[in-house]
Amino acid sequence: MGDGLSEIDENMITTYANEMLGQMWGRSNDEIIGKKVDQFLDDENKAILFKQLEKRKKGESDPYEIVWIKKDGSELHTIMTPTPYFDSQGNFKGSFAVITDISKQKKEKNLLELRVRQRTRELENKTKSLEEVNTALRVLLKKREEDKTILEERMLLNVRELVIPYIERIRDYRLNDRQKGCLDIIESSLNDIVAPFLHKLSLEFLSLTPSEIQVANLVKFGKTTKEIARILNLSGKTIEFYRKSIRKKVGITNKSINLRTFLTSTK
Repeated sequence: MGDGLSEIDENMITTYANEMLGQMWGRSNDEIIGKKVDQFLDDENKAILFKQLEKRKKGESDPYEIVWIKKDGSELHTIMTPTPYFDSQGNFKGSFAVITDISKQKKEKNLLELRVRQRTRELENKTKSLEEVNTALRVLLKKREEDKTILEERMLLNVRELVIPYIERIRDYRLNDRQKGCLDIIESSLNDIVAPFLHKLSLEFLSLTPSEIQVANLVKFGKTTKEIARILNLSGKTIEFYRKSIRKKVGITNKSINLRTFLTSTK
């Protein structure tokens, strides 16, 4: 037969072993017959055998897996299909067992499980790497959007603070129609450039006139009313009027908040 076949008595002494079992275990019949079968097992599998023998004594014959130690020290994975037998008084006298070698299937199963674990680890590592890349990209995109917003706001404020006021001053001069036309084109072009950014600027600053923005900018840089009046060639009363108007538009009228402190703390 292609499987091993053995018989043990009630004391676990081997009373029969076919030739195939000897080949499977790598032992001769003399090394098997008359020996306690548990000597070919490690402690873990001895416990399995003792538990199964208790089931044999109860007449149970369900197949089970067990690993034998071959003569060369290697393991032999098997399925045992036992058949207990009893005397006329119902006393357990021993058991026959067909022993099927499943080492190849076990090796293939273990190899498959190893590959599955390796593949799982690879996928986990790739997933972790992708998450790290996505996190980095989100950070970069957020920084890019923040930088873009800051750049747009600076462009808008620079145009309104540093360019528009001088266009308004030029209008006070006696200009011919051609000059006025050129000035209108410059102003219109500037408005077209900054128009897409207007929605990004706070409403408080959008409500300020070019002159008020110019005064606010000088206040932000620590200039006094007297210094601002001299720089803009305006009276001190006019500057005070602008300062009050700015406070009202940014919502700090009748509040004990320093205008410069408020302006420097606002983007």
